[in-house]
Amino acid sequence: MIKTSDNRLIRDFADLLDVVLSSTSIDIHESAGDRKKRIKYLLGNYEAFCLYYFPEYCFAPFGWFHKIYPAEVAANPFNIYLEQYSREFAKSTHFLLFVPLFLKAGGTLNGMILGSITHDAAAEKLADLQANLQANQRYINDFGEQKTYGNWEDGIFKTKDDTAFYGFGKGQSPRGTKFKWKRPDYGAIDDLNDARQLKNEVIANEDKRWVLEELKPALWIKRWWLVILQNKFNDNAVTSLIQNDEHIKSIVHRVDIRNEKGHSNWPENFTDEEIDKLEESEGAAFTRERMNTPFDEGTVIKAEWLEHWITPLPLHKYDSALVHYLDPSYKSTETSDYKFWILLGKTGMFYDILDAWGEKTDSGEMWQHAFDVDDEVSGKTTIKHVMEAGFIQELVHRAELTRVEKDNGRALAVSMDVRKKAHKLERIGTLAPLFKRGLIRFNILKKTSPGMKLLRKQLIAIGEGSKVNDDGPDALEGGVWYTDRFGGKDRKPSRSGKYNKKLGRAM
Repeated sequence: MIKTSDNRLIRDFADLLDVVLSSTSIDIHESAGDRKKRIKYLLGNYEAFCLYYFPEYCFAPFGWFHKIYPAEVAANPFNIYLEQYSREFAKSTHFLLFVPLFLKAGGTLNGMILGSITHDAAAEKLADLQANLQANQRYINDFGEQKTYGNWEDGIFKTKDDTAFYGFGKGQSPRGTKFKWKRPDYGAIDDLNDARQLKNEVIANEDKRWVLEELKPALWIKRWWLVILQNKFNDNAVTSLIQNDEHIKSIVHRVDIRNEKGHSNWPENFTDEEIDKLEESEGAAFTRERMNTPFDEGTVIKAEWLEHWITPLPLHKYDSALVHYLDPSYKSTETSDYKFWILLGKTGMFYDILDAWGEKTDSGEMWQHAFDVDDEVSGKTTIKHVMEAGFIQELVHRAELTRVEKDNGRALAVSMDVRKKAHKLERIGTLAPLFKRGLIRFNILKKTSPGMKLLRKQLIAIGEGSKVNDDGPDALEGGVWYTDRFGGKDRKPSRSGKYNKKLGRAM
C-alpha cells in the first residue's frame, strides 16, 4: 500500500484530477438524439473514442499502430498480446487507460488486474484510470457516475456497476480475485522486469511463471485478455520468454522507433532528425530499448577500438585497387536483411573504410548504388566490385543486375566470392585484432552518414547469440580479405569493367 503520507503522489493526483476535469468540457445544448448517435459512433471507432474522451492525453496524432493494434486487441479476447513498442510510443496510455475504458463503455469489462514489479508501482499505474472515472466529465456524462469506493493508493477501487480495478506486484498472488460474481477479465503487465534481475535466469523464469500461473489464471475463464507491455530489450525479459516459448500461443505487435526504411515509425510525433539525435546520445541502449533488439555490447569488437578516424587519401594514392564488397542477403525484397556495400582502400598496413551503405531494400536499388560508386571513382583509380555469393544469392540477384545494367547502358564487372567460409562469427572475429591495433580506420567525411553509423552499431553488437544484423561486419570481412589480394601500385587510373562509349572498348 502506498503511504498516504507521500505528499508528492497525493499532490500529483490532485493535479491530475484538475487537468482531466478542465479538459473534458461537455456541450450542454446537445440534444438527446444527437448524444445517442455520437455515443454509438464513438463506441464503433476506437481512435475517435480516444480523441473525444481523452483530449489531454492525445498530445500527438495517432501513429498507424495506435489506429490498428489497440482496436484489434479490444475486439479479440482469449489472446496473450505482446505489445513490443519502442519507449515513448504511448503503449501504457493506450493499454492501461484507453482500451480498458473503451471496453467498459461498450459493456465488455468485468474488471482489470494490473501487474508490475512491485505493488506500489502497480497501484500508482491505476491513478490515471481512477482520475478519469472520477473527474472525466465527458465519460461521466455519457456513461454515468462511476467511482464508489477504494483508492488507487491501496491498489484497488471499484465503480458503481461493480467493475473493479486491482494492482498487484509480482511478489503477490492475485488468485481468487473477484468482486461479487465478477472476476476481472482484462489483465495487463507493465514494467515487470528489472534489468539487473534479468541477468539471473532463475529470476527471469520466475517472472514468467508468475504471469502465466498466478496472474493469468485469475482472469475470468469465459472472456479474458492478457496484454504485456514491454519492448524486447533483453532475452530474459518476460515478453521475450513468452514469445520464444513454442508451447504458448501469443500475438506480437512490434513497433520499433524506425521502420524498415530507417524512418520514424511515428512521424506525427518524432521526426527522423530527432531520432538521429536520440541515437547519438543513447548508443547501445537505443538498439535495445527503441529497436527491440537485445545484445551485449562489445563482446567481440569494443567501442573504443572504433575511434580511428582519418581524412582519406586521394583515391589513386591507395596501394591496391579499391574493393567494393557486397553482402546482398538471400532475398531481394525490402523487408529482408540489410544489403550492405563496403568501399575499402588499403595503404601500407591500414584498411580505410571509405564508405558504407546498408539498406533494407530491393536488388535494383542495391545494384544502382554500385553504379553510382563506379561513376564517382571513374578516372581516379581502379575499383573491384565483389559480391558474396552462394548459388541462391547469385540466382536471386543476377537477373536484377542485368536489368539495372540495361538502364545504365553498360555492364558492371562483379566478381563472385565463392570461398568456402568459416563460421560467420569466427570470420568477423578475425577483424578484432586489426581494430584493436587501429589498423582499420573510418572516413571522417562519412561520419554522420546512415551507412557508416549502421556499420559501427553492428560491429559493436557482434557476439554469440546477438540479435543485431551482422551484414555490415560480414561485408567488411570480405572486403578486407579481397583488399589483401588485389594488389599492384603501378596502375593507370581507370575503373574495372566499365564500357567507354567514346573509345568503344572496355576499360
